[in-house]
Amino acid sequence: MINLREYMIDHLRSLTTSLLDAENPVYTLRPEMVELMAILRDFQSTAFVRQNDITEGETRTPNGLAVSPTMAAMCADDYVRTITFMRGAHAAILDIQKEFPERPVRVLYVGCGPYATLAVPLMTVLSSREISFTLLDVHPESIDSVKTIINSLGLTDAVASYETMDADSYRVSPDQPPDIILMEIMQACLQAEPQVAITRHLLKQAQDSILVPEEVRIDLILTDISREFNFNSPQQYQGSTQRDRIAVSPVFTLNRETVKSWNCNQTNRLPASDVRIPSILDERYQPMLFTTVQVYKNYVLRDYDSGLTCPRALSIGGALKPGDTIKFHYELGEHPGLHAEVSERLDKG
Repeated sequence: MINLREYMIDHLRSLTTSLLDAENPVYTLRPEMVELMAILRDFQSTAFVRQNDITEGETRTPNGLAVSPTMAAMCADDYVRTITFMRGAHAAILDIQKEFPERPVRVLYVGCGPYATLAVPLMTVLSSREISFTLLDVHPESIDSVKTIINSLGLTDAVASYETMDADSYRVSPDQPPDIILMEIMQACLQAEPQVAITRHLLKQAQDSILVPEEVRIDLILTDISREFNFNSPQQYQGSTQRDRIAVSPVFTLNRETVKSWNCNQTNRLPASDVRIPSILDERYQPMLFTTVQVYKNYVLRDYDSGLTCPRALSIGGALKPGDTIKFHYELGEHPGLHAEVSERLDKG
């Protein structure tokens, strides 16, 4: 007689192996991702179905918005992002294994949601001797769902603990700090959600941990809107010469180095760049913010790969003129995000 659990584990393992295989282009793997998520849904205790108000159940924390369990459950629909994060996390785990082959790699997964989508699949291709997850989420219903899935699949040995709390309250064990801090609690341009604050909070406690993502960078690019947007698939137009852009400057970067540079900053205002608008600005160009997410090494999400990397218009009062200087800063708090204002003109004419 076929053991259903063993069958599902084997099937999950097969799907995960396909998703992790770099020979398989990410954009071709939507069917595998849909099938994997269907299996996880079958094992959960609560159905996080699409509702008219998918924001119901979201939590406003002191550091930003924790999306609702329903919204978190839908994140896997952004399958290129999910697969790229899964591949980056797996690569980071393999690198740590080489350094510490005698023990499991410790992964702190912040904002795991109701499926722990970046953890459960990896538990099927890595044994509990190789990997140990701490799964953290602010919503009890998400943690309850994850527990049910992992218990049903017989993967409990791969979990060190479940933590139901705001990540800003989490204290890292000094004796067993995480090797990897894995989190994807952000939106495009690092708006609204607490990725910046929580990265800062956790990296202060575990300075040697690998961050996944390693870096999130926001760039200011002058963009001809009439030539920017189309509805082709991303893999068809990457590198296209049809777009008309003028790269200006990176304006904010979240990585290990910048977090370290904020150690003496006790305010909610983090420094960002001052950017001068070049003299070639004309009316067809609009200032846009582009997000690039370096998940780990060569696993990168670029513009239009994901909802995280769709460009956003720069919100700033008044029309920009050649020679204007934009002063950027990042504001922490309940409504975190990048802020910009035009300072005094550099060229007086």
